[in-house]
Amino acid sequence: MKKIMSLMLLIVFVLSACAKTPQIYHDGTFEGVGEGKKGPVAVTVTFVNDKITEVVVTAQEETPDIAQAVLDALPEQIVENQGTDDVDVFTGSSYTRDAIIAAVEQATENARIK
Repeated sequence: MKKIMSLMLLIVFVLSACAKTPQIYHDGTFEGVGEGKKGPVAVTVTFVNDKITEVVVTAQEETPDIAQAVLDALPEQIVENQGTDDVDVFTGSSYTRDAIIAAVEQATENARIK
């Protein structure tokens, strides 16, 4: 009886270790929009196997001299961090930063499997 129970427990452990974690996000590219200093900032966020693989700012009208550093660096940081937590603060362009973060969060919500 102990051998059968041990074998059953072993089978349960092996099967549970092989179980796939449920997917959180749909694969694909999703859009989001946030409000910047000069107007809307639109992004696309691409998900593959629950990972953010790309963030692209697709439309914006921010002041180039002020916002360019954020527009260049923040999408990469979001991919590296796999989200908007713990990304850098950019002095002088907080509206643009906040707009990109809001847009990415909206796109992430659009990608979420419900």
